[in-house]
Amino acid sequence: MFDPQSPVCRHVHNLVAAAGLAAAVAISVSGCGRGSVREYPLRGQVVAVDEARQQVTIRHEDIPQFMPGMTMAFTVRDKKLLKGRTPGELVTATLVVAQSDVHLRALERTGFAPIPDPEAAPRVMNLLQPGERVRDAALIDETRARRRIADWQGDVLAVTFTYTLCPLPNFCPLIDRHFQTVQSQILSDASLKGRVRLLSVSFDPERDTPAVLAKRAAALKADPSVWHFLTGARDELEEFASQFGVSVIREQGNPEIVHNLRTAIVDADGRLRTILNGSEWMPADLMTALRDARAGR
Repeated sequence: MFDPQSPVCRHVHNLVAAAGLAAAVAISVSGCGRGSVREYPLRGQVVAVDEARQQVTIRHEDIPQFMPGMTMAFTVRDKKLLKGRTPGELVTATLVVAQSDVHLRALERTGFAPIPDPEAAPRVMNLLQPGERVRDAALIDETRARRRIADWQGDVLAVTFTYTLCPLPNFCPLIDRHFQTVQSQILSDASLKGRVRLLSVSFDPERDTPAVLAKRAAALKADPSVWHFLTGARDELEEFASQFGVSVIREQGNPEIVHNLRTAIVDADGRLRTILNGSEWMPADLMTALRDARAGR
């Protein structure tokens, strides 16, 4: 799901061009206090209903100041909202966004229309729920070695998604700095050293080649016993990232990539434990999540 504590990067990147970097950064973090709850009106069409998982997949319009239109699954707390829902319905809903929870509070039918050709629809984000096994992907690390998430089975993982040309200091570069701090703390903690890995996955394979990632790793003083930088085939990367709620939108001719920020904690059995949204979390938050995952809490 999209970062509940930050505007979508499309909005921020547009501000970079219009108002300059400093102003964009200030706007990107304004009104983002921890624990805040916001609501957004949503309009779209029901594509699928999954009552067992309490989810409805909706092809929705742009949600101003939050995220662009796409097709994705939303959780509902009240099962009654899914009763009688059928693919093709046109609906309005209220999207509730908190730091660690995103769900639909209301869902009402406004009409019906044939579902467009599924081949023309945006990718459906099949989000993982805590406790579900992470879907693997073929990746390449900064040494050009072929990797899979299964290679680290038995270790707790923190998996984040960035790219080296990200222009906003409070987005990808801030995540890198947080990982630097966490790496230092892992290396000094006997209960975590050798049992926890940090994975920074780039979704910009054309520019973030293994050689570029190696330079980035060196600049950040990444210890290969803890921290790896990964890339791969574009489609596979986007599919892998989408299970954690990471959305990637590319504009032809624009080197900046529209994306949100999500850092996933995966336990030693390869199952999702939790996700830290945006860049407002602190290294202490990630350390707590890693220790909890190691302890099975």
